[in-house]
Amino acid sequence: MGAYQSNNMTTATETIDALGVDALCDRLCAGESQTSIAESLGVGIATLSRWIAVDPERSARVREARIAAARTFDEMAEAELRRAADPFGLAKARELASHYRWKASKSNPREYGDKIEIDQKTTLTDLTEEQIYARLAQLINASGEAGVVGAAAGEKAS
Repeated sequence: MGAYQSNNMTTATETIDALGVDALCDRLCAGESQTSIAESLGVGIATLSRWIAVDPERSARVREARIAAARTFDEMAEAELRRAADPFGLAKARELASHYRWKASKSNPREYGDKIEIDQKTTLTDLTEEQIYARLAQLINASGEAGVVGAAAGEKAS
């Protein structure tokens, strides 16, 4: 059985090689899924994924093609909405548009992903050791633990 699998794998790889990375990237950019491409070639999705992953340059080109496909998904979403002819068609179009935009956000999160806004203030101050102990003593006094202040301020217990 191992010889059959090896021979079958070689044939599948040759089939993908015949397609080539340029045609694969073109199809991905057009919005076709990797699964549908594998099915059209008559090979398994795992075989196609392995073929892509084996070569770092090929893998990088496919990754860039997926990023470029995000624009196609966005355009497909808009086209679905424009084609809607009735309320049922519009509801279906909204679902499809939402799905295409979700795919775009996963393919190219930088351009189509959710925007995250971070508001942060950071202040750094160089303090001497004495200033740190004095501030620590203030904080401890404010919290009502006056018995520890002397030790925190660096005083030795008698």
